[in-house]
Amino acid sequence: MEKRVWTTIGGLLGLFFIAMIACKKTPPPKPVQITPLQTLVNSDTTLTLFHQMILVANDAGLLQDTTVTILIPTNAVLEAAGYTNVTIDSTSSFLLDQMIRYQYILGALSPDSGTFTAYPTYLGAPLYVEKIASGLLMNGGATAPNVGTAVGNATVYYLSSLLPQAVDSLPIILQEDTSLTMFAAAFSYSNVYDSLLLNGSYTIFAPVNSAFYAAGFDSVTAIDSTSIDSVIALVQGQVVNGVYFTNTFPIPGPVFDYVGNPITIGNANGGWQFYGNGSPVPANWLSGNVVSGANMVLHKIDAILPYTLPAHPGRPQAQKPKLGSGGATLN
Repeated sequence: MEKRVWTTIGGLLGLFFIAMIACKKTPPPKPVQITPLQTLVNSDTTLTLFHQMILVANDAGLLQDTTVTILIPTNAVLEAAGYTNVTIDSTSSFLLDQMIRYQYILGALSPDSGTFTAYPTYLGAPLYVEKIASGLLMNGGATAPNVGTAVGNATVYYLSSLLPQAVDSLPIILQEDTSLTMFAAAFSYSNVYDSLLLNGSYTIFAPVNSAFYAAGFDSVTAIDSTSIDSVIALVQGQVVNGVYFTNTFPIPGPVFDYVGNPITIGNANGGWQFYGNGSPVPANWLSGNVVSGANMVLHKIDAILPYTLPAHPGRPQAQKPKLGSGGATLN
């Protein structure tokens, strides 16, 4: 009997303690800390399109309070480049993420006048910045004021024009740009990128598909059936030593292709023209200033620049680049 009483008392005490625990209030969750950058992007009505890009790219985590420099395009800049709510929603999150990460610079900006300085970004490809009279010039195209705005630990520069495209590496743009299918095939077949171009700094003059058709290559198969020596020479003839943006093209040059052949530069009717190896017919600039990885910038042209075939059979060996004047400064 006594044992039963103690069992009953123990059970009642257990229920009492369980009830006490159940009645104990759970502390409220800590409030989510909104960073200064989040506050800016969420509340500034001139940045609604950039805010939408952040959301579609799943990049809200990039709005942390860290010591970085951020280049932000306003609605007016994005609209001038063709971006709307509809186009942003229909753009892949990957492409928007690439665009946003390229606008994050790991550190402060302190560029010099008269030369580009390369700054590392979240994308991996460098951003080239030069100080000019009216502010900052980036990658030969985009502009921003000379002074940034402190937002928490970050510094924000509001872009006056959109940054030119950038990619992680040259093979990415060659694979993705359908106007460069033939040049991409030549690059792949020659293996020049992996065997010769991973060190140093280069400007790629990339002939569009129509340039290859005009030169007698009617398909990718025609490139693959051409001698390896000829394709290597062709590709090397489109590779210039040094990084050049449109505002740093030296007139008349020359600049030099990978094996040292001179390429002179002219400007007619506001358009850039390139004369290779004494050719009287120029290749015309179509578009460019595309940073392609850590050490290259790409420009599209409408013709294949003349090139020198190797004097003897066999795959040519890498040669020490001859650096042209006027290239960007790489830090």
